[in-house]
Amino acid sequence: MDQGDRARARQLSDVVDRMLDRKVGRLGGAAGRAVSTTHAFAVFGLIVTLSYSAFFMTFDFTGFSSLVALNSGFAIGYVAIVLLARLGRQLTAALVLLSMVIGQLLIATAWVGWEAGLHLYLLLAGQLVFLILTERQRALRWVFAALALAAFLYAQLRMPSSGAEVELPELVLNAMLSVNAVLVAGTLFVLAAYSHFRAEQARSEAAESAARAEYLANTDALTGLATRRPVMERLEVLSGSAHEPFCLAIADLDRFKLINDEFGHDCGDAVLAAVGARLRGALRVSDSVGRWGGEEFIFVLPGASMSDARIMMERVRSRVGSSPVVHDGREHYVTVSIGLTEGDASGTPHHAILRADEALYRAKDAGRDRVVSLERAATGTHGTTSAAAPASRSAR
Repeated sequence: MDQGDRARARQLSDVVDRMLDRKVGRLGGAAGRAVSTTHAFAVFGLIVTLSYSAFFMTFDFTGFSSLVALNSGFAIGYVAIVLLARLGRQLTAALVLLSMVIGQLLIATAWVGWEAGLHLYLLLAGQLVFLILTERQRALRWVFAALALAAFLYAQLRMPSSGAEVELPELVLNAMLSVNAVLVAGTLFVLAAYSHFRAEQARSEAAESAARAEYLANTDALTGLATRRPVMERLEVLSGSAHEPFCLAIADLDRFKLINDEFGHDCGDAVLAAVGARLRGALRVSDSVGRWGGEEFIFVLPGASMSDARIMMERVRSRVGSSPVVHDGREHYVTVSIGLTEGDASGTPHHAILRADEALYRAKDAGRDRVVSLERAATGTHGTTSAAAPASRSAR
């Protein structure tokens, strides 16, 4: 199927979707779709019934007077189904529609014979049960599908035109068969296309829901940054490869606890959200930044040397403190301390994280609002990752 055919098929599906998924009876979900479809086919049945009644009255009113009277009753029944659907009586409307359709088609076929093709609509009823009955009503689906098939076979085998109530000319029977076959085949095609694109839509919605859930799981709602999990996953990959160097940094907002204590957590949340936006705009596309916890942030800088990484972290530090965060008419100036180190291909990011945390402690100890780097092979006065315990979060 080329693009043009696909576009036309989607347009057809959209038309059917609007017709069958109209809000009827104030129901939603599967019940809403089922009652909307019931409503649509009740209207369709009413139109076909009135059309054939007009034809029978015009062709032979005397011979068809009783059938026309019955059709008038069925027309009233279709109107009642429409009202039931509009009242939200999904199951009642569906059961009445299916029962009435099967009965009406058997009576009409007995009147003119199966050669007229009226019993073909029973095949349509067999498809209809899966649209107007929900998955919770699956047992009724199969009951009425079996009834529709049995009624079709009975009409086909036991109701020839030779034994019909009214004998129609062969030309009229052929014309009726053609009209009914086209209507049934066309409706079945539309329903098949609708079901196909409905399934595609359901798969697409499921994929979008899964992607949305994955995004929410990996994104911090307050700052819009990544959570710990995706950052750790990337660190695990980089730490397991000796081919790509990387740097790692941990940043901590200076005296953030004082903001929370003095101005409240709403103010603190506003500061975190503003800082998150500033951090996103200070890095390369290939870099990662996530919320490490509380007022801490972690940076993963693949392919960066220590000198390049220090330049980037200085840019981050400058951007965070470049302008105040305004909340409730107050300006809050925020600074950040950053600990920077090289990553290593040891197979685990644990050691690099400890070094970055140690470097962050030294930045705090040196007066805050600065970037301190710690080389992987650092010794002596620069210490190792175990030379000093990191400061507590409240002291930072």
